[in-house]
Amino acid sequence: MEVLEYYIDLKFKYQQADKILISKQEIADILFCSSRNAHYILQKWIEKGYVAWKGQRGRGKKSTLTFLKSFDEAALLHVENLVKKEKVKEAVNFAIQSNFSSSLKENLLSTIKNAFGIQHIEKQEEMNDILHMPFQHSMYNMNPFFVTIATEAHILNEVFDTLVRYNAVSKTIEPHLAHGWEVNEDYSIWTFYIRKGVRFHDGKTLTSKDVQWTFQSLINSGIDIPNKWLLEGIQDITIQNKYIISFHLKDGNRVFSNFLSAIFTSIIPIGYDINNSILIGTGPFKIDFVNDKKIVLKAFEYHFQGRPFLDQIQMWKLPETNLNPLNFFTHDNLGKDKTKGLTYTIYDNGSNYLIFNMKKSGAHQSCFFKQAVSEMIDSRKMVQDLGGAREAPSTSFIPSKSNYKNMKHSTMKAKQLLNKSKYKGEIIHLAALRFEDFLEDANWMAHKLKEIGIKVKVHPIELADIYNEDFMLSFDAVYTGEGFEDNIELAILILLRNEYGIRRFLSPSQLDELDKGFNAIIKQPHYEGFLLAFQAVEEKLKEDGTIIFTVHASEQDTFQSNLQGIHISGYGWPIFRKLWLKKE
Repeated sequence: MEVLEYYIDLKFKYQQADKILISKQEIADILFCSSRNAHYILQKWIEKGYVAWKGQRGRGKKSTLTFLKSFDEAALLHVENLVKKEKVKEAVNFAIQSNFSSSLKENLLSTIKNAFGIQHIEKQEEMNDILHMPFQHSMYNMNPFFVTIATEAHILNEVFDTLVRYNAVSKTIEPHLAHGWEVNEDYSIWTFYIRKGVRFHDGKTLTSKDVQWTFQSLINSGIDIPNKWLLEGIQDITIQNKYIISFHLKDGNRVFSNFLSAIFTSIIPIGYDINNSILIGTGPFKIDFVNDKKIVLKAFEYHFQGRPFLDQIQMWKLPETNLNPLNFFTHDNLGKDKTKGLTYTIYDNGSNYLIFNMKKSGAHQSCFFKQAVSEMIDSRKMVQDLGGAREAPSTSFIPSKSNYKNMKHSTMKAKQLLNKSKYKGEIIHLAALRFEDFLEDANWMAHKLKEIGIKVKVHPIELADIYNEDFMLSFDAVYTGEGFEDNIELAILILLRNEYGIRRFLSPSQLDELDKGFNAIIKQPHYEGFLLAFQAVEEKLKEDGTIIFTVHASEQDTFQSNLQGIHISGYGWPIFRKLWLKKE
């Protein structure tokens, strides 16, 4: 414990006093230390200008201690010192203590926020642009094959590359690690031409053998990989030469190139175990350091599309606070100068929704009960009451397909349905992601349902909790959201097949219906037919109230005025490899 922390403890006890009469033994008792240590701490306080001390000789006489720093000043200095030492988690834990005033908490968190963002650092002849970024949940791992959370996928897209990539502007699949490809008439044989000279982060050069190794390892793995279904149709993988490889499919698949654009099909070097928590890729950033508190990504000098402009990305795992992870590149204190920044509205390409756990017994197994809940959740009213980032009421995962105009809600009808359900007043346990908007939505729904006698208890959960199946299946319902990436077709297919998503909560008969819908969707020759087939699947899930859509969200962020190259990914974050700073 540092001497400043001891000072804070003493000053907290005497917050309203400028001077106190106290003995060294009393200081020792308050600080829970020995008399000798109290004497040392007092001398350090005097040296650093924290206190003035006027001693009094004689037994029973007390000395005069004058506080030279207010409690708030000392707390602020302590947070600044922790941040300088990169003890960001400790700084946040200190700042959010419940016995601090709201204004002090706000100042302390603002100080911590200022440690984040893109900073230009010059040391001798070396210049570095470093992005400092808070992270409010643990990275489950740095392995692209097991990722299911959007923020993880965004970060790993900077570390790993795939054979092809989706272009959000042209809405087409374009070359990436493969510079071109061919496909036969029935879409059963896909041949890819690998770029020459692409390097992995360990210096090795990419060849067809690496591609074959990656896919065969995924296919043959006995481990439960969330999106292994992407590879189910592959019958054989043949190497034509060092830079040409062919995939032979059991059945023709028009959207196979979409599959190969997914982060889950990233290419790793031959010989690497796909089960490792940290893997090597070919992306613009490489993993420089990782532990349970901090992740550091470093620019990869030899990326085939050019070195990124940022030199380093540092991410800290922080406790839950009101720190928005998006604030790492935005102006926190723009004030009157806000017009100097660039403001972007980031629309959530998906929807928030409530899903009932059909694998758990309870009142929610009754279709009448679920329909009663659906009657009470008027999303239009939710948007009006809560506002904020809630852009519009939702009736679909896809914002452009939502149509709330003809939706009507009736408390009387809800009561009638609830009576038919034979609900007996038991508590409905609702899990909700521990984000401010999600918890507000969940509590709003709990309040509305209380009007017809349904008791709901809201349980905040972490993002990382989605990996714990037993824990997630212990709830009657879950309130969460689905944020689609730019490639809507691929996002829809992942939604229907990802074992960590909606599938986890559906009954066997519902899963059968979902799989039938998936097979119908994948055979559609055109995008519009694809969407219509997906909407039919949605309607099946909505008709008995298993899924209740709530809102589409958006968020406005004003970026640093000197920040250039801002391109927002489908995950709602800037693409790190394109960011750069201009001199102001």
